[in-house]
Amino acid sequence: MDTKKKEEIMDAAEDMEATAANTAEGTDTDDQEDQEISLVLKLRKPYVFDGRQYTEVDLTGLEDTTAADLSAVSKILSKMGIVSPVPEMTMDFSLHMAARVAKMPVEFFRGLPSHEGIKLKNIVTGFLYGGDGDN
Repeated sequence: MDTKKKEEIMDAAEDMEATAANTAEGTDTDDQEDQEISLVLKLRKPYVFDGRQYTEVDLTGLEDTTAADLSAVSKILSKMGIVSPVPEMTMDFSLHMAARVAKMPVEFFRGLPSHEGIKLKNIVTGFLYGGDGDN
């Protein structure tokens, strides 16, 4: 394994440990600003798509989605031949939901580096299953 990959793995592990420590200490807050920040995909390095450079992607539109959006994305996946008992847990579902809420082409999200794709999937599924803690 090359040094760059090791550094990326170590950085990701440190981020996970810091998040776990903050949660255990109760330093995570549930205010609106933190909610919005958690719905922004921050890219580790700039990503170029169609000649434009991106450092983050705003996914706060997830807050405005409805059951109709979930159904529409599920239908897209079905037409593509992607069948899953839990479609909202698939990468393709997350890619299409992100494209829908960010108003960007799905190809943008398909071209993300793999580790950014996993972060994206975690944001979408975390939002869908995490809720706001009131239920």
